[in-house]
Amino acid sequence: MFGRDRAKTQMRRNIAKANDGQPAGTKGSRAQTSVVGGTAADDSYEAASHTEAPLNEFMVRLLAQEMPVLDSTSRRIINQELRDYDGPTITCVAELPETVREVMEL
Repeated sequence: MFGRDRAKTQMRRNIAKANDGQPAGTKGSRAQTSVVGGTAADDSYEAASHTEAPLNEFMVRLLAQEMPVLDSTSRRIINQELRDYDGPTITCVAELPETVREVMEL
């Protein structure tokens, strides 16, 4: 028990050192919490730029936030629709295939 508390204390010290003693999301931290995982249309995220989906970065992030709340059958349908999609890059919800909008109730 004592060893575990000591490890937690050390971990907290290491985090504080990494962030210059500032809590996450304030000046001195590595990433602002308001930006991590956000969907601002004018922001760019590394992971969103490396997909093969027919979506622009904004739509990739938007769908990535919504997909986890869907059941596995709905996710499979959406993934298949996007794989089969043959058209210009999708830049807004209105441009999503009809089936995707129905499944996601958009």
